[in-house]
Amino acid sequence: RVDAQRNLEHVLRAAREGVALFDLSSFAKLRLEGPTALHAAQRVFTADLDRPPGAVVYTSMLNSSGGVELDATVTRLCEDAFLVVTSAAAQNKALHWLRRHTGPDTVVTDVTSALGVLSVSGPRSRDLLSGLTDADLSDAAFPFLRAREIDVGWATVLALRVSFTGELGWELYAPAESLPVLYDQLLAAGAPLGLRLAGYHALDGLRAEKGFVHWGSDVGPADRPDEAGLEATVARDKLGGFIGSAALLSAGPPRRRLVPILLDDPEPVLYHGESVLQ
Repeated sequence: RVDAQRNLEHVLRAAREGVALFDLSSFAKLRLEGPTALHAAQRVFTADLDRPPGAVVYTSMLNSSGGVELDATVTRLCEDAFLVVTSAAAQNKALHWLRRHTGPDTVVTDVTSALGVLSVSGPRSRDLLSGLTDADLSDAAFPFLRAREIDVGWATVLALRVSFTGELGWELYAPAESLPVLYDQLLAAGAPLGLRLAGYHALDGLRAEKGFVHWGSDVGPADRPDEAGLEATVARDKLGGFIGSAALLSAGPPRRRLVPILLDDPEPVLYHGESVLQ
């Protein structure tokens, strides 16, 4: 246990101060496409997704009562196609929710097994990737919440400038068959930079430090966005509204608020659902 705790501390430090590599391939990945894809996305998601191709938006899906059914990042791939990424546990739910609330001219395809995802995160993530690509990764050329197709090593990837750790980072979406060689090349390029392999416990700890919400642990269908710190994901003035918008407009002040709690003792590992006694 002591060795595991020490290793976790090293990984967390690498993500905060150096660079860490996460395998996020289990995240659910769905394509939403067709001539009515934008209309369907605008109806299902709370954010305004009428953005230029390459835009990455963090948003939510609500039920008719205004509760958060799921959260997701949505990338506009082209005029009539979007990539929706949400948690692995919500894969089937997201697939059926989208199919249930979109029309026949919008196709929803589960591409989870077809795409692997490697996330490079930390202040030195740009240094690592710059050794494997000719793409300009500067803030001016590749700003936060943007997606571009670039070559990294021997793989062509869809690179998203996002990070669930809250640090500088990119998520690299690659065909599953390209993942092993991409993984090896990232390891080799990262070795001189002190690259550390990181898992989901580290990811959960890092996102909690930044106050990022984890659907299923922090928020669920009974919670409204304004109660869970997700108000910024809601475009209340979106033309035509969205599922749950009427309930939000008629709702009163928040009934409760999601707040972080810092423990005096860092040793206990908390997952979710623990009781808090005053």
